Amino acid sequence: MKTVTRITFWDEKGEKFFGEGPAKLLRGIEKTGSLRAAALDMDMAYTKALKILKNAENALGFSLTKRTAGGKSGGGSVLTDEGVAWLIKYEEYKSACEKANQELFREFYPQVGCVILASGLGVRFGSNKLLADFNGKPLFMRALEISEGFKNNRIVVTRHKEISEICQDKGVRVILHDLPEKSDTIKLGLEALGDIDACFFLPSDQPLLKSETLNNMVKEWGDDKEKIIRPFSGGTPGAPVLFPKWCFQSLLNLPKGKGGVWVVKENPEKVKAFEIENQLELIDADTKETFEFLKQQI
Repeated sequence: MKTVTRITFWDEKGEKFFGEGPAKLLRGIEKTGSLRAAALDMDMAYTKALKILKNAENALGFSLTKRTAGGKSGGGSVLTDEGVAWLIKYEEYKSACEKANQELFREFYPQVGCVILASGLGVRFGSNKLLADFNGKPLFMRALEISEGFKNNRIVVTRHKEISEICQDKGVRVILHDLPEKSDTIKLGLEALGDIDACFFLPSDQPLLKSETLNNMVKEWGDDKEKIIRPFSGGTPGAPVLFPKWCFQSLLNLPKGKGGVWVVKENPEKVKAFEIENQLELIDADTKETFEFLKQQI
């Protein structure tokens, strides 16, 4: 999701007389020295371009260009001093509006990312648990389903070719890698998401976690965007953790062998607990026994 800023000037009669089209035409005249050439570059008829300029000049009360008739060296057009000054001010005003709009957009619609961690080897499980059948679907698909609301800022990071292929078939962004450390998966995902305001690192083995829980954690973070939001149930912490933007540099430079919890422990005063009533949401399907137990809870 993004926002686009368009600046348009209207006269007292309620008629549009200046915006990006006329500005582009003036830039073309400045570049080519010709209204006809500028109109041609815009795939516009010369008569229409001339009308646009006259309308703008009538509304502004001064000339934007000087036009010379054809002769031995041919005719041409240049911007007047007033035209140059107007175009500069328009560009500065547009830039300031775009900046203000982006700041307001991020304030009202903060961009929250979701890195789905799907690189586990399933050592305790005895096989690749992420592909194990969980009520008719591979286990990791539960993470895709509950993170659907973040699909514009979502990416799967995996070591498994099969998971990568499934994601590609479903149009889900995915990174396939062979790096050894958990910190590598965090770095790959965070770098790929680009400019976001906060980020979940979502395990792929918590099949009872709900999308409502993720959404409510985002709302909790919205009350204080400096806080790290960590889920708890009955006093026991769990995942996923929602990290605000100020954490990103630390997450990109985690010590070897460390995950996002290292950043949480380094900043205890910045952590806000989010209590979850159903502790089953935070349980990982680490073993086949736990996996079967969680299947029975659906």
